[in-house]
Amino acid sequence: MMRFAAFLVALCLVPATMATAQLLLPQPELRVLKDCETCPELVILPDGMYMSRAPVTLAEFRAFAEATNYVNRGWGCKWNRPHFPQEDNHPAVCLTYQGAVAYADWLTETTGQTYRLPKASELTYAVMGFEKTNYWWGQQIGRDRANCLGCGRPLDAVGTTAVDTYPPNPFNVLDAVGNVWIWTSDCKSAACEERVLMSGSWSSPPSDLRMTKRISNAPNVPFNTYGMRVVREQE
Repeated sequence: MMRFAAFLVALCLVPATMATAQLLLPQPELRVLKDCETCPELVILPDGMYMSRAPVTLAEFRAFAEATNYVNRGWGCKWNRPHFPQEDNHPAVCLTYQGAVAYADWLTETTGQTYRLPKASELTYAVMGFEKTNYWWGQQIGRDRANCLGCGRPLDAVGTTAVDTYPPNPFNVLDAVGNVWIWTSDCKSAACEERVLMSGSWSSPPSDLRMTKRISNAPNVPFNTYGMRVVREQE
């Protein structure tokens, strides 16, 4: 009993900063790679999956569009005319599912590696890991965690922000939720007339940033809240 009491006294005498440091859980090592200069940076997740660390940026999508003369000829906004100002490090928006697939196919052709859109289950894992809370950081939306309508910054809900504006999640994924909805390869129904998007956007309420939330749309429909990530197949 005396030894236990002495241990408690000793622990109380440890400086607060040291005690805090000792209680922090280790984070996964940041492991990233790029297959080409204009390719998106990939983060290697704990299960070995390679996923773009952030949503595909305007600069990255522009490299594809210029190399292939890509033009979205349908109705709606265009990737280079989203109706609000953007910098190169903002996520590309006004992307259709068809355009997102074309970008992934171009990466495959350019790099010799196989790229594709993520499945809903893969995106959920990348965002939430092993957490069972509403958001990867906890139950409440809080402040300064993401870009959404009600996320706590003056510039939120007026357009996209740089993909590295907010802290990464424990898997080192940037913009894990918010900023742009992410196209997945999942179909809404067996007919597969619509594809599923997840993770919420700059104009979404906090509830849309939960990974249980799904929306869907036809493959040729763009909005300035729609973006993308890619998965690279393991070698």
